[in-house]
This record gives sequence, structure tokens and C-alpha cells, in this order.
Amino acid sequence: MRIALVLLTIVIYIAVFYLMLPFKKDSLKWGLALRRSWMIIAHQIMGIRVNLIGELPKGACLVVCNHQSALDPIVVMRYKELFPVGKHEIRSYPLIGFASEKTGILFVNRDERDHRRAIRKKVEEFLSSGRSILLFPEGTVSSGFNLLPFRHGSFQSAINAGTPVVPVAIVFKSPDIPWKEKDSLYRHLMTQLGKSSIDVDLIFLEPLRGSDPHELSKNAREAIISQFEKNL
Repeated sequence: MRIALVLLTIVIYIAVFYLMLPFKKDSLKWGLALRRSWMIIAHQIMGIRVNLIGELPKGACLVVCNHQSALDPIVVMRYKELFPVGKHEIRSYPLIGFASEKTGILFVNRDERDHRRAIRKKVEEFLSSGRSILLFPEGTVSSGFNLLPFRHGSFQSAINAGTPVVPVAIVFKSPDIPWKEKDSLYRHLMTQLGKSSIDVDLIFLEPLRGSDPHELSKNAREAIISQFEKNL
């Protein structure tokens, strides 16, 4: 039932998006509001119960999080208007790819240096214009406490734009939520949707500033790791 409801809401979301898009002057603003509405509904259907800790950042910032699950973006973007950086493969998905792009997702091909450079420039432009970016700087999913090294490119974008970096720790209370190494996307999602509820601490930490992207990314990573150490 939960799987059917989630799929139904996605179909409705896409249908409403395409039907109304020609009539919207500010398609991005409208798309962001529509996406936020879907996430509120998704939280209710999937039983996601968030314990929000810390203060939500008010101005433009680079929000960086650990990445354990396909649910991570849904958990974070429920609470703040963010433009996430995602894998370019999503852009090629029928219907969903175009809708995702029009609701503020920046797609990056990490295998192409020129494309990575272009996205870093785009991130800087967004931050400079007052928009906030969501980034998972590990570049892929990891298992909870064992965070991978953070890629530092977008940290330089935040420095150039003069905006802070806000580390956010996503700490799921169930040990089987993080993506298992051999799991397919289907099996991973079935694990999540098969639960009656999903409890998660969403911890917004103190904003960071600096002039060295390597140091800034290191400090952000250590700040997030410290939250997992508190929960051991």
C-alpha cells in the first residue's frame, strides 16, 4: 500500500507539473513550491519522523550532508528551499529528468572535468544570487559513521560567493536504513518503504567560513562525524 501511494503521488506530481507549466510565469518558483508540497506528503506516507536539531540557516548557504540513503534529499529539503547537486544520470530519466531540472536540480557528470568545473561555477552563481545549495560531498553513499573524504570543489564556490558552509548530519535511528554495498536501488527502497516508520535526527550545525577549501571541507566532515560519535 505504501509503495502504491508513493508511486501515485509521483505520477500526480509529474502530471500537475506538465499540465500547469505553460501557465506559470515563474516556473522555477512554482516548481520549488510543488516539490516541497510533495515532500510533505511523502514524509507522511513513508512515516518519516524527523527530530530537528539546531537552527535552520536563514540566508544563502552551501548545505553539506553525509549520504547514507536515497531518502536523504527528501529528509533535508523538507525544511529548507535548496537546489541540490545530483548525478547527471537522473537528467536522462523520461519525464522525471526534465521535471527535476525545472525544479532546481543541478546535474553533474563527475567523470568529465569540464562539466565539474561548469557546475562549480553554477553553484557559485546560485549562492551569489541568494539561493542555497544542497551537496553530498562524498559523491556517493556511505555507511553512516564511515564517511568518505569530501570533495572540495564546491567549497571553493562558497568561498568565492562569500557564503557560509552549513554541515548537516543525517542520523537514522535504525541500523538497516543506510544503503548496503550490494543492494540494488530497488532492494534499498523496498527496505525503506517496508518500515512502518523511519526515525531520523536531522542536525544543523554551526555555519563554517574559511579561505581554504581543503580545510573547510575537512572541518565540515569532522563536524558531521562528531554527531555520529555522540550517537554511538
